[in-house]
Amino acid sequence: MPNHFLIVHGAYGQPEGNWLPWLATQLRSYGKALTPRFPTPEGQNLEAWLAVADDALAGGAAQDTILIGHSVGAALIFRMAERTRQSFKAAFAVCPWTGDLGLPDFDLINASFVRPVFDWNAVRRGAEKIVCFAGDDDPYVPLACSGDVAKALDAELIVVKKGGHLNAEAGYREFPALLEKIHQSL
Repeated sequence: MPNHFLIVHGAYGQPEGNWLPWLATQLRSYGKALTPRFPTPEGQNLEAWLAVADDALAGGAAQDTILIGHSVGAALIFRMAERTRQSFKAAFAVCPWTGDLGLPDFDLINASFVRPVFDWNAVRRGAEKIVCFAGDDDPYVPLACSGDVAKALDAELIVVKKGGHLNAEAGYREFPALLEKIHQSL
């Protein structure tokens, strides 16, 4: 059974936002649920976020760790899987994408996460199981973008009708469907 869950918020986000605190509470009965604060928007870059993630997971073995990332947090967990030498137990990407979204406030601070292009084979090797979630009406990440990521990873894509960006703004302070999928990986 995994003993570490790393839950990563998105750009302009925080560990107290959206469904992250609820999920962390649910997962604590299964192990250590980690919800570090990543620098955003000031200081937001891949190198800084990897340092925070590495620090949070210090002492935890990859094979006992499940990664969960929302929005740019999904890109972070893909970079972690891409560079690992030992596969993570699973990776759950909520509203993943690659490249620019045409949103200046986000594209600039997210650039280091999505460029260069992911080595999808390395990402697949870096996580034993990968599941993606996307809202069919996401105002930030078009469903086609999440679909492209899931296809590149040969991962399951769960589309949530009227889910928006699967954040508090769309009514997501809890995320039972995500919790259920995580349970299936334990």
